[in-house]
Amino acid sequence: MSSVLILAGLSPQNLGSCKLLAPISVAHKATISDPFRKPSCDRCAGNRGIEYTTQPGTPIIAGASGVVSFSGVVASKKYLVIKTAAGKRLTYGSIMNSDLSIGNSVVAGQIIGTTSKTLYFGVRESSALGDVYLDPAKYLNQNNQFLSRAVLISGASTSFDLVSPGNRDSAC
Repeated sequence: MSSVLILAGLSPQNLGSCKLLAPISVAHKATISDPFRKPSCDRCAGNRGIEYTTQPGTPIIAGASGVVSFSGVVASKKYLVIKTAAGKRLTYGSIMNSDLSIGNSVVAGQIIGTTSKTLYFGVRESSALGDVYLDPAKYLNQNNQFLSRAVLISGASTSFDLVSPGNRDSAC
């Protein structure tokens, strides 16, 4: 039985000029195990980022240039947060290791650590109402099939290669 995966592009008007690099390079395979699911309230269930299933030790790539604003353990999982010049916070969670610490500068595309069996990637920005969690897929490479919205038909596999980030305008 053959399967079909239909891809529909993201709407460019929702992206602004902020374009992030994918957290895992095209040279490594990853599967989205839990996409962004906006919670209906601050403390409600949902997924405030994207969860990837990866091979342990897979390099993690900085999505944009910025400064490490947090590096530590939360609920027994190691996290790293990069604050960009535009004020967005890129969160990488369930990482195996990273040599970065608070105050370190990072450059878009720099390897910032390695994954465990999973990787959480989230994007937040501050507003007058507090932190707003954004769907990271809207800021990742809009011109490739990996980060387009996918509609699964007839049991198609969700395992695929991540696309190459290429040259990015990381004005995030």
